[in-house]
Amino acid sequence: MKIVKGLSEKNIEELIKYAKSDDLIIKNTSDASRFFDKDAYNEWLKKGRKIYSLVDENDDLMGVTWFGKDKDGFTLAIRMYGKARGKGLSENFLRETMDDFMKEPEYIDAQNKSWWLEVSKDNLPAIKIYEKLGFVKTSDGVTLDKAIYCKSF
Repeated sequence: MKIVKGLSEKNIEELIKYAKSDDLIIKNTSDASRFFDKDAYNEWLKKGRKIYSLVDENDDLMGVTWFGKDKDGFTLAIRMYGKARGKGLSENFLRETMDDFMKEPEYIDAQNKSWWLEVSKDNLPAIKIYEKLGFVKTSDGVTLDKAIYCKSF
């Protein structure tokens, strides 16, 4: 396995497939619309998100993280797919990609270096990882089944 900045064409197609077919992704995220097709993916990229992929030796997509700047600091997300899920890879993958992103000029030059994310309240494995990384729940999310977690530096 290796971490790569960005996605290959093959990985983009896999991302779109997972967004439409993975029950946990459908339940816990907006990826089905965010990554509905390649046009939707390209439109999403225009927001300035920096994406990292976790791939196996065959360049099969195992997971993604992404980071982006907004008015409240920086947002992030992580997704694990297929055979990578439940293997204990998420925490290190997120930690390594966050560390790499924090070396980018976009982060270094930002005045507000705080982080935030929205997570489904019943997504306990993800919440456990976020809390290990120093995130704390600060409020409910946009809908009642979501929560906002933040981390400040």
